[in-house]
Amino acid sequence: MPLPEPPKVAAVEVIAAQPTEADRAAMAPLGVTEPKAVYVVKVKLKAKPPVTSMAWALYVSDELVSKYWEYADGIYFTVTDPQFFTRHRGKQLRFSQNGTDFFDTGVKLTPAPSVADGNAIGLPLQADVLK
Repeated sequence: MPLPEPPKVAAVEVIAAQPTEADRAAMAPLGVTEPKAVYVVKVKLKAKPPVTSMAWALYVSDELVSKYWEYADGIYFTVTDPQFFTRHRGKQLRFSQNGTDFFDTGVKLTPAPSVADGNAIGLPLQADVLK
């Protein structure tokens, strides 16, 4: 039986959004009491992959994206540390089913938008970003 094809990526978009209460709770043990923003990384897929028992793991370069979710046009994940974008500037998004064999998407991570000092009041809600 041939292996399924990895998802094909059409585009990547990074959007700064207001942190949710869950984001704030997750960042509190790290000493971040008033986060400016979280970054929603939207990975637009050309087509949704078929449902199988073999899931695809998403990587940025060699770093596993531990959790990602579905939205109408593809998948997304959130980033709370803006340094993630510095570490992975221009790096490939890749898929793997076993952590050893990787499939480059041909798409690179885009930089995070800058967020002005202060709070996240002017930023969109994450739910609105995913519409």
